[in-house]
Amino acid sequence: MSIRRPWILFLTVLWLAGCGYRPMGAAPASPQGAPTLAIPMFANRSTEIGLEAVLANALVHAFNQSKAVKVVSGDRNADLVLEGKVRSVDNASVAYFDVTRSTVRRITVRVDLELKKGDTGKVLWKDTQVLREDYVVDPNYHIGEATKTEGLQRGAVSLARRVLDKVLLVI
Repeated sequence: MSIRRPWILFLTVLWLAGCGYRPMGAAPASPQGAPTLAIPMFANRSTEIGLEAVLANALVHAFNQSKAVKVVSGDRNADLVLEGKVRSVDNASVAYFDVTRSTVRRITVRVDLELKKGDTGKVLWKDTQVLREDYVVDPNYHIGEATKTEGLQRGAVSLARRVLDKVLLVI
């Protein structure tokens, strides 16, 4: 009985490798290679300067790591185009030192996203994503802004992973 167990495990692994099983995003879905994806700079309808670049860079990085698509610059020759628009940014205090001073704030960013076919412009997927991230408030303005930026970057990475998962289901 104990001799059969390793053989069964070995045959199962061999079968999985032979049947073409791969984790999602590990290999191109089509035989001609990975589709190309352009991620132009997002539109920013908020007062948060530079947020569009943070979000676009996080998405480019996430898609480059997945290897499921090839990220290209310029949407003219891309198979797919992922466009985004920052709709709103809200800050709210979630923890307080005393009545007049908060110690932790939460930033909430709403982003509208559209995945389109590059040649026809047909919308394949449309969604609104919400990024929420907490950051520590510091009495020193510059340090406080730095922790806010770090919080935005953490949230952008999380949002990029969610968007990657949703886009991989469509393509």
